[in-house]
Amino acid sequence: MVGRLNYRSLYILVGLLALISLLHYMVGGPGTGHGGTGMLHGILGHLYLVPILLAAYWFGIKGGVSVSIISALLFSPHLFQHWHDPFLDIYNYVEIFLFLLIGGITGVLSQMERNQRLRYEEAIKRLDDSHRKLREQTDILFQTEEQLRRADRLSALGTLSAGVAHEIRNPLGAIKGAAEILQGDYGPGDPKQEFVQILLKETDRLNGIVQDFLDFARPRQPEFLETDINDVLEGVLSLTAQAVRKGNITVERKLDRLIARRHLDAGLLKQAFLNIILNAVQAMPRGGMLTVQTTIREGKLQVLIADSGIGISPENRAKLFSPFFTTKKDGTGLGLAITYRIIQNHGGTIDVSSEAGRGSIFTISLPARQGIKGETA
Repeated sequence: MVGRLNYRSLYILVGLLALISLLHYMVGGPGTGHGGTGMLHGILGHLYLVPILLAAYWFGIKGGVSVSIISALLFSPHLFQHWHDPFLDIYNYVEIFLFLLIGGITGVLSQMERNQRLRYEEAIKRLDDSHRKLREQTDILFQTEEQLRRADRLSALGTLSAGVAHEIRNPLGAIKGAAEILQGDYGPGDPKQEFVQILLKETDRLNGIVQDFLDFARPRQPEFLETDINDVLEGVLSLTAQAVRKGNITVERKLDRLIARRHLDAGLLKQAFLNIILNAVQAMPRGGMLTVQTTIREGKLQVLIADSGIGISPENRAKLFSPFFTTKKDGTGLGLAITYRIIQNHGGTIDVSSEAGRGSIFTISLPARQGIKGETA
């Protein structure tokens, strides 16, 4: 490689110098009287320019001057061999001078070209670095803008949801009270008892939906206490154990037990993890593998929840954490929106990668430091 000491190049130069010198001395000089031999002798003398030019190109000015000096030394005995012929003496002196001149000039030009190329490469590298940094800053700006837009939407939806939930909850309480009174008027064998039970069940379901609206509209501010993230996940896995067994799902735990206790809100994180794990279970109607992993990566506490289910399409993945977006027949679309807000209020991030038919991976990153303060979005 040009500009770098290359033993292969050195071997080539040494071989050329040796070969040219050997042939040069084996062929009779111009003074022998053989015109063809004399011409061949002159041509061989000019061949010293080949290793000189190669050395200048490969190693710059140092290589060109060094090989030109060596060539001059190898050629110099011809000065004494023809010392009696003034014309040949001048010719030989000129030949040596040309060796030094060509070696020096070619080396300088080669060095200038090499330095210029290095400057170009350095400029291209700086340009690439600037382009990469600009792209990263642009991505950060787009993410920040999207977060601001999401915060505005969440704020407006939260205010609306709080008002709607409040207005719905009062009549629901009255309906449930009336249904409980009717329940006492009809015995277990009465045909109308079935309808009363349906009324109570649906009232409880609506009340749960209203509670989701209220949780979304008025999220509780995190209370940061020393918490073992592995214990939180174990608690969630215990709550979902029956659904996991019923769905023929295998749970793989990869919990790093060396993770120290951190300042987190265990109750809110349990709610967030429960939403994700329940979605993962529902995404595997024919069974599969649920993987739960904790680790410290790049200075952050990372929780990975992966399933081998049906996956999420790119279109749905883009709207996954938007309020009221759901693909479930009886879903409210608030579970993952609440999860997103909980993680955000912990100062963390949540990312999703998925491939149709091969499952999804939810990656939650939380600050690994202690003493963080949450803010309600």
